[in-house]
Amino acid sequence: MKKKGYVLLIIALLSLTLNWLPEIAHAQKETTATTYTTATTSELMDMFLPYPIQNPYIETTKNSAELMFVTEEASTITTETNNQTQSIAGSTENHQFTLANLQPGNNLVTITATMADGTSESKTITINLPEEPKKDSKSFHDHSKNQQVTHRKKGHLL
Repeated sequence: MKKKGYVLLIIALLSLTLNWLPEIAHAQKETTATTYTTATTSELMDMFLPYPIQNPYIETTKNSAELMFVTEEASTITTETNNQTQSIAGSTENHQFTLANLQPGNNLVTITATMADGTSESKTITINLPEEPKKDSKSFHDHSKNQQVTHRKKGHLL
């Protein structure tokens, strides 16, 4: 009796599935269209880059940092890091550039924006890059203040 019930259940499920297949096959897919904008590059930068020179966006990597910010007027940017001066080409309101060859630890960076009328605005920021792990280190530490991971080398006590 149980086997007959299972067979009837399977037949019922198959018939329901087969009845729905034509509807699924003929279902209309939603159409997606490409949307174009008439916004200018400057308007898009305003939307995605609200960082002023006094509080720039900074993204760090192993030994470099990328900075992004805007100035009120078109200006030429000069940076000084570790006694090296770098001038960024072009005069614009939207600035994005990379500072390379930064040292592990604290790096003082002075950003100077010089406007066309000769006035300038400066900001000194500190970019902190993580220290490089020592080669013969018996332990390594996660940079989070909450975690410390210790690794034992074979045959060595900690």
